[in-house]
Amino acid sequence: MTARGRRRRWGSRATAGILLVAVSVVGAACGSSASSSTTTTSARLSGSITVSAASSLTGAFGQLASTFHAIHPGTTTAFNFGSSGALATQIQQGAPADVFASASPDDMASVERAGDISGKPVIFARNQLEIVVKPGNPLGIHSLADLTKAPVVALCVNTAPCGATAQQALAKVDVTLPSTKVTLGQDVDATLAEVTTGDAEAGIVYVTNAKTVGSQGQGVPIPAAQNVSTSYPIAVVKTTTDPTLARAWMAYVLGPTGQSVLRRASFLPAH
Repeated sequence: MTARGRRRRWGSRATAGILLVAVSVVGAACGSSASSSTTTTSARLSGSITVSAASSLTGAFGQLASTFHAIHPGTTTAFNFGSSGALATQIQQGAPADVFASASPDDMASVERAGDISGKPVIFARNQLEIVVKPGNPLGIHSLADLTKAPVVALCVNTAPCGATAQQALAKVDVTLPSTKVTLGQDVDATLAEVTTGDAEAGIVYVTNAKTVGSQGQGVPIPAAQNVSTSYPIAVVKTTTDPTLARAWMAYVLGPTGQSVLRRASFLPAH
């Protein structure tokens, strides 16, 4: 099936809840920070791409987009943030995407097996889990075992990497939460919101998400022996309409600036 046919088929199956964020920066934003060599490179890049990325990357990729477009004026990026499993399915159904950044090697592998990836995916970061609770931790939840104290616990759906890893962590400590006490978020952002603005007293999210709760909650670290990590692969989608710009974005994420931004957001190194 042609790329045009796949995109038409995707349009007929599109569902609500996809977050598309367009980012563009005019040439004036380049400022004085760009070197002469960077400016030369910038002149060769233009166009627009869509990056389908795990929702846990929202903050870091948003920051990277600002600096990327300052270096490469005239380029535009639209982000489709969501659960990696859902994004993988969308791409296989023909959703318009130029780059895929997943929170799970398994979801990336499913897209690769379907023949929808150009080249080989590259791991660019890792993440771990953390418990989040209401401000002040009123129930005294200090461990995975203590989650049984909470009337409602927020987890990601099992098809999302944050849900699969949470189940692995709970299994490590032999904790089973009754379905009547669990609320399921479609991705890690939705799961975090169940605690910070919803009815859940506690939840399991990524360390990077727990870092963002501010005054709406607090994080409870999970010991390394009980924790579970996940790797984040990135790749260019085979049906990309701008392979040059797609590869440039992927290289930027893998490069020094991308890695620095990811470290500041509490992502772990790829290796």
